[in-house]
Amino acid sequence: MQKETSNLESSVRERRRNLRRRDALEILLKARDGLIAEMAEEIRLRKDAFIDSSGDHNVLGFEFQEIEDRYTARLHSLNSILENLEYRRPRLAHRIETLSSTRESLKKDLNDLVSRFDQWDLVDVNVSEMTDSTLLAVVSFTADDYGE
Repeated sequence: MQKETSNLESSVRERRRNLRRRDALEILLKARDGLIAEMAEEIRLRKDAFIDSSGDHNVLGFEFQEIEDRYTARLHSLNSILENLEYRRPRLAHRIETLSSTRESLKKDLNDLVSRFDQWDLVDVNVSEMTDSTLLAVVSFTADDYGE
């Protein structure tokens, strides 16, 4: 009975943490959208200075540097915080593939198989002889799955 209660309490605490995290994400996403809108409006208002390529009034000039100085550090900080709040632990996915081949074509066949799963990590390859001319390769992969 004690274990069930502690599991329930742990589950409730986890749910509350997730709700607080979700609330914080929504607040910061709105703040980032507002900051981007503010920056876009300043760029729009200074359009002529950005388009004019003579003197210091071009993309590498004073107008651009002023907007860059005012917004980029805050946007980078917001994005970093958002990335940390959005972090979800991945679920480990496993996949096992079998391959029937011959000694002459095993290398090519294995390379082809591994290239089809380039987003997966190769864990193990085990090759066994089936008949005099046929080999069976068992290839295992793993990958992080973040789900939806």
